[in-house]
Amino acid sequence: MKTKNRKRNIEAAGMRVFTLLAVLLTTAAMAEPVDSLLSRAEYLFFNRHLAPGNLDSAYALIAECRQLEPENQQSLYLWSRIHVQKGDDARKKADRIRLYDRAKVIAESLKTLNPDNPDGWMWWAVAEGRIGQVRGVLNSLFMVPSLKQSFSRVLELDSGYVTAYDAFGVLYYELPGLFGGNLAKSEEFLVKGLHLDPNYTVLRLDLAKVYMRRKQWQKARDQLNLLIATPNPTFPADCAFDDRPEAQQLLRQIEGK
Repeated sequence: MKTKNRKRNIEAAGMRVFTLLAVLLTTAAMAEPVDSLLSRAEYLFFNRHLAPGNLDSAYALIAECRQLEPENQQSLYLWSRIHVQKGDDARKKADRIRLYDRAKVIAESLKTLNPDNPDGWMWWAVAEGRIGQVRGVLNSLFMVPSLKQSFSRVLELDSGYVTAYDAFGVLYYELPGLFGGNLAKSEEFLVKGLHLDPNYTVLRLDLAKVYMRRKQWQKARDQLNLLIATPNPTFPADCAFDDRPEAQQLLRQIEGK
């Protein structure tokens, strides 16, 4: 009888060890696919110009990751960013605001989860700024203090976060002078961003606009031509869909000046 009990105890212990190993292996197996899925989603998103379905495929992959690991910070960042992009692509004002607001809520979740992750601060501010743009100038002006605070926080956390330099540059470019607009500050931030990443094409586009407003036509042309000739843009789809076409349009606009 004692031999049988000992045998049962050994079998039970073995089963517990097997179960524990199965749980550990399952957890490890889940961690790898999420990283792999996010890498694939990121590639599809930033290369959405290569195939019509890439944006929707990236969206589906990130949605899957959100189910597997709801608190994965990279997943939250991409989830917020892709909603901003969908808002940019939407035609109806109501749809744009809804998508930007969703992006803002997601970024807020990331900020709450990890206040030291600059992605949460950056994409909360991007979504907030987009909402202000859609709703009109007065709403945008009302948001300026919180936007500046968020952009500053991003650079406190990561001084190499290039998107924040572009955001500051655009903010100082677009604001009326009475409300803090300043072309010198705009140029300063955009040039700093380009020193960090010469392949971030929207920085060149925005810097060219600063020069155009100052009527520095040759400097504007130089930036636009450099943008068009950029061989490896940091964000290929943004360059292909937005930055390069606008640069070509602006070059035609200032031809002969």
